[in-house]
Amino acid sequence: MLSLALALIGAGAAAEETTTSVDVPDLDSAIEDGPVSMTLRPPTRSDKKTEWVFLPIPKANPAIGGGLQLVAARFFQTDAESQTSVVGAGAGYYSSDTWFAAAGGAVNFSEDRWRVSGGFGYLDAKYDFYGVGSDSGDDGNRIPINLETSAAVVTVLRRVWSNWYVGGGYRYLDSQAGLNVSLPGNKDIEDILKKGVQIVSAGPTLAASYDTRDLNMNPRTGSFITIDAIFPSKNFGSDSNYDRVKIKANRYWPATEKITLAGRVSVCGASANTPFFDLCYFGADNDLRGYVVGRYQDLTKFALQGEMRTQFSPRWGGVVFAGVGQVAPTFRDMNDENLLPAAGFGVRWMAAPKNRVNIRADVAWGEDGDALFYLSVGEAF
Repeated sequence: MLSLALALIGAGAAAEETTTSVDVPDLDSAIEDGPVSMTLRPPTRSDKKTEWVFLPIPKANPAIGGGLQLVAARFFQTDAESQTSVVGAGAGYYSSDTWFAAAGGAVNFSEDRWRVSGGFGYLDAKYDFYGVGSDSGDDGNRIPINLETSAAVVTVLRRVWSNWYVGGGYRYLDSQAGLNVSLPGNKDIEDILKKGVQIVSAGPTLAASYDTRDLNMNPRTGSFITIDAIFPSKNFGSDSNYDRVKIKANRYWPATEKITLAGRVSVCGASANTPFFDLCYFGADNDLRGYVVGRYQDLTKFALQGEMRTQFSPRWGGVVFAGVGQVAPTFRDMNDENLLPAAGFGVRWMAAPKNRVNIRADVAWGEDGDALFYLSVGEAF
């Protein structure tokens, strides 16, 4: 749930205003000649250096309901060669009585050789806990919980060669997890259950990324690979020692002048002592839309997704997508029987044309056939 509190600040952190030209030959004449070839001219950077954005963002999340986020952000360039940087703050409230406040950003400098990101925030989330494993998710039995988390994170990346960045940082979480219950005749017991247990997770992080996208927030070409590892340790104040690694690989292909194909492969692995809020689960990071956050979670996870994105007009577009994934105690335990399919479609509206930032509205279906609605800022991946 940390991403709920901090991700909206960093979501546009690397957004860079660029334009890409595409030369497409006549499609009718290409039918007889074979596959269509396209010439992509490199993106050009805008001269605009600084831009303030103030956004009220209506949000819809299957786990915590509908709500509203307020965001204030400043986009700027530290030098002509660096990608766009952003600093900002935001807060949000949802119909489940979930709320958060956060501040942070990402600054790229020294001719884009350095990328520093970080943030801090507070989250009070009320949602359902389904248990661990595919069987628990299939059963659908759930327990209402309340998770209060104070969080701080910082990451420093240095470009080491070509388009590769390598670095690390530190993450601190102080969480209070309890049951979200009401016992009018047993107020003392209710208070004990709601208070629950305190869990502190603190330790170093390692990160690496490979980025050749033409436009970070709305890419048409290129690749984006991220590797993120956390190592909470008692030596850094954590209640337990554990680790978790996430790897995501995105690829983008321009099929025609107005159609873009996008694909993502993601895997996650965590050690045995990992607390429930740091497990590998669906519903976050847009790894598999169509499933409530945390319904399917375990120590390992994989997901494969594909999208076709179409631009109808300068402001309006649409998306169809499909994917498959699975969670299991280990990667060796994965099998054909527990695969989780997902599919859906969505509408896009370009809310910030200068930075090419879309508002996305998606409807997705998972294995149980229930439609889940998503409303957010930026593409899913």
